[in-house]
Amino acid sequence: MAPPKPQLSANSVAATNGVGSNEGDDASSSAPRVPRDACPGLAAAPVLSPMSRCAAELCCFCFQVLRAHLERLPLPCFPPSADPSFKAPLFVTWLKKRQRSHEGDDLELRGCIGCLEPITFHSGLSEYAIRSSMKDHRFPPVKLDEVPSLTCRLSILHEFEPCSHAFDWQVGVHGILLNFSDLRGRKYSATYLPEVAREHGMTREVAIRELVAKSGYTGPCDKAILDRMEVVRYQTH
Repeated sequence: MAPPKPQLSANSVAATNGVGSNEGDDASSSAPRVPRDACPGLAAAPVLSPMSRCAAELCCFCFQVLRAHLERLPLPCFPPSADPSFKAPLFVTWLKKRQRSHEGDDLELRGCIGCLEPITFHSGLSEYAIRSSMKDHRFPPVKLDEVPSLTCRLSILHEFEPCSHAFDWQVGVHGILLNFSDLRGRKYSATYLPEVAREHGMTREVAIRELVAKSGYTGPCDKAILDRMEVVRYQTH
C-alpha cells in the first residue's frame, strides 16, 4: 500500500503517518532506510532553504525514528536526499486526530519540543523526534498504537530579528521568543511558533499574555513587564 501523501504548508512541512515500506531498498543494511517514494508530492514544498526540498521526507524520517524507538529496532538511516551536516534551530511537533472527529484536519497537540540554537540535523532530528513524542511533560509518552493517528510537523527556524516592542510582529507570519526578568531578577523565557497564534485565534496582545503565563511567571502582564521584555521574532519553513 502506498504511504499517505504528506501535508505541505508554507510555514512548516507535515507528514501523516509517513513511515512507508522498505521494500526495494538495499537489504544489506541492518538499519531501515527512508524509501525514496515515501513522500509523494515532495516537489510541492516551498523552496525556502537547502533542506526545504526534502522537508517532507524528513518528516517521514521522524516517523521511522519514532517507530524504531517504540519497537526497539535500529534507528533508520538519514534520508540520502538531505544534507546531514545542515545546521538550524528546529522544532518537531506531533499532532493527533481528535477522538470522535470526522474532519481530517481536526488535530490536537500531542507533543512539541525543539531548540532555538542551531543543531546538526543528522543527529539532532532523531533526538528531537524522540524527545517531542516521549518527553513533553504535558503529555504521556506516545504509544505504538497511536502512531497511525499521528501527524508530524517539522519547523525549521530562520530570520531571527529583534522587535522594537512586544507587539512588533505579525500573527501567522512570525514566531516570537520573549525574555524578561521580574523585580527579583528571576529570568523567564517562552516561545510560540508562527502557527500557534493563528490556529488559536490569538491577537498579538493575547499571545504575549499567554506566553508570559507559559514562561511560569505568575504576576500580571502589565506595562512594567512589557517595558522590561525583550522580544525576538522569527519565521519557519
